[in-house]
Amino acid sequence: MSNNPHPSGLLREFKYGRSTIEYQLMFEDRKNLAITVNPDKSVVVKVPLKSSLDEIQAKLDKRGQWIVKQLNYFDKFHPLQPERQYVSGETHYYLGRQYRLKIHKGPDNTVKLIGKFFIAQTTKPGNREHLKLLMNEWYAIHAQLLLDRRVKLYWEQILRSGFRHLEIQYRPMKRRWGSYSQNGTITFNIELVKAPLNCIDYVIVHELCHLIHPNHDKGFYRLMESIMPEWRSNKEKLELLGAR
Repeated sequence: MSNNPHPSGLLREFKYGRSTIEYQLMFEDRKNLAITVNPDKSVVVKVPLKSSLDEIQAKLDKRGQWIVKQLNYFDKFHPLQPERQYVSGETHYYLGRQYRLKIHKGPDNTVKLIGKFFIAQTTKPGNREHLKLLMNEWYAIHAQLLLDRRVKLYWEQILRSGFRHLEIQYRPMKRRWGSYSQNGTITFNIELVKAPLNCIDYVIVHELCHLIHPNHDKGFYRLMESIMPEWRSNKEKLELLGAR
């Protein structure tokens, strides 16, 4: 059990110039402080368990200009993709392309992609939560199939023969397309399959590079450049979609 007197996960604020920035403070078993600005403009600050509030504030003051710059950058991508209502005629995405949703009442609960349409057959055509579940199940299955194939394309190129096993998880994520944990596990957002293929590959390359370079240091970006020289444009396209 941690002896840190400060609760973790609470929202806090700090001022930088004329800006008041809200952030989520997370105390974790880690060595270094990390600041993340997400496309939805949420700010997450992860710090070692024994960090003092004064130390955290000093780091925020030092990185304040960068944080404001990132928030201003993400401003141009708002509003993000709106929440889907799961009604007939609504647009849904797969691999960067738009498909119309058609809902039919039937004896089964299935979703199929046929031509330019998602065809949902369901026993509960008026139940939006049920339709959302069906669509999410379809995305989850296709996300795992597609991402497994794409990971294999970059595995040897990035990791060489040094990695015999790689644990990959797939789940819905509200704020991120992918994440890397210090135990070597990579998690992908199942909604990543809504993005164009080059954007999907950017996330895969980004997370695989973290297995070699855990931090966003010069070595990390050199490796990114060597594998995917156009990664910046792919990143920007992905941010236009928003993790939703």
